[in-house]
Amino acid sequence: MVAMKIRDMKDTKSPGVDGIPPKLLLEIVEQISIPLATVFNLSLEEGIVPLEWKEANIIPLFKKGSRNKSDNYRPVSLTSVICKLLERLIKDHLVDFLVKNKLINPSQHGFLKARSCLTNMLCFLEDVTKWLDEGSPVDIIYLDFKKACDKVPHQRLLLKLKAHGIGNGMINWIEKWLIDRRQRVVVDGEVSNWKAVLSGVPQGSVLGPILFLIYINDLDDDITSNVLKFADDTKVFRKIKSDADRQHLQNDLNKLIE
Repeated sequence: MVAMKIRDMKDTKSPGVDGIPPKLLLEIVEQISIPLATVFNLSLEEGIVPLEWKEANIIPLFKKGSRNKSDNYRPVSLTSVICKLLERLIKDHLVDFLVKNKLINPSQHGFLKARSCLTNMLCFLEDVTKWLDEGSPVDIIYLDFKKACDKVPHQRLLLKLKAHGIGNGMINWIEKWLIDRRQRVVVDGEVSNWKAVLSGVPQGSVLGPILFLIYINDLDDDITSNVLKFADDTKVFRKIKSDADRQHLQNDLNKLIE
């Protein structure tokens, strides 16, 4: 399984703080896969995550506007390639468990197999087109949470993992993987001082997206309007034929904010 995950890696990916690139692992896959499997099993059994697996180099990627403003750059996090291999194995296990037990809300279209921006849009268009054909107006509210992944509180995330039926051993490993993380900015070979990461799911990691989906999974609980999500990008919509319908939509918006 480890050898298969190594062969699936792209050799053009950048290494993390440990400096080990995917290309090296691909060249020695036959020799390294069994030792890595032993290390991974020990890490999971003993709940120990090496510090090197919890460090990240932050590379600023320019988006738009003035290059002199830091807000116009998107931070790209480069983490250990070896740790990402173990994360891929854990992610496969988590996703299989969540999908098999139908634990992910069907409103979610992000980071899941056979789900995408396209499936999100098709579901949205099906409902809206039907209502418009009936002659009903439709109100739509678009929500986007600022730096959503960075703000996830670790203890609340761990409680939600437990509520979804994730085993204590796996939760313990994820907790060790989340805490005591640190990162630094790297620009043109120059590095900043290390900074502790106190919250959030690690961006640039493999596990981060699925953990975020679990955290935000109950966002639309007790909401009567239609909800569609792609990660944290959320649409809330319903047909509005009366003032009561408008009030229901407002109430749902209030619940979402709360």
